Amino acid sequence: MVLAESLTGDHRRDFHINRLLRVCQIRDVNELQAREAARLRGATGRPSKISGTDAIVAAFASFCAAPVVLTSDPRDLSALAAHTTRPITIASA
Repeated sequence: MVLAESLTGDHRRDFHINRLLRVCQIRDVNELQAREAARLRGATGRPSKISGTDAIVAAFASFCAAPVVLTSDPRDLSALAAHTTRPITIASA
């Protein structure tokens, strides 16, 4: 989901993202993570306004030790992070 939303399909336009991806872990979404993402969206009180992709990112981060999420949308991710069991650091891109 995150890759589909982030990439354009044009290697010239995707250069910077592809560079960043070399140091990232690409993971499949399992049912537990999807359910946690849904719970986080609902807990914000505005689930229809927050993307499923942002919720998946927050859910993944909530399962990591000392997670840091780099985003261009700190408002929505901060709203999601407020409901995780583990603190998530949100950094603006």
